[in-house]
Amino acid sequence: MNIRKATSADLPQIKALYSLLFEQLANYEPDYLQPALQDEAFLHKVVAAEDNLVAFIYAIDGQVTGFEIAKLEESPPYHCFIPLTCMYLMDIVVDESSRGKGIGKALIERVKQWSKEQGADYLELSVLAKNTLAEALYLREGFETFTKSMRMKIE
Repeated sequence: MNIRKATSADLPQIKALYSLLFEQLANYEPDYLQPALQDEAFLHKVVAAEDNLVAFIYAIDGQVTGFEIAKLEESPPYHCFIPLTCMYLMDIVVDESSRGKGIGKALIERVKQWSKEQGADYLELSVLAKNTLAEALYLREGFETFTKSMRMKIE
């Protein structure tokens, strides 16, 4: 398998993939999102596995072609929530030239396995409504729509 936990040596390639991700998100929602660089301090926390964070990379011949970052979280402190543990898939991205080769699927399978190992009750993610390719992948992998976030621009 080409999947392993990310290390600090992977950070330059992860940063490059994050730039790609942020550019794509900005293309979907230019009124709200913009191309950017990921925060360096955040990335160091991720590879150090601080704050219940984990990162997995998919590498081919030493080249990081995809990665995912997830965080183990507890239910919000509201009485209506059943106390559960969630593995929140914060980010997942695959290099454009490597898409359609099962890398996204493999990364999702890895975070599912990690979620079980950590005792999570469920896996959750958010996806932009206009990102239909990613949504299709998530649906194929067993995710179901749970909530919908709605937004209205004030002009």
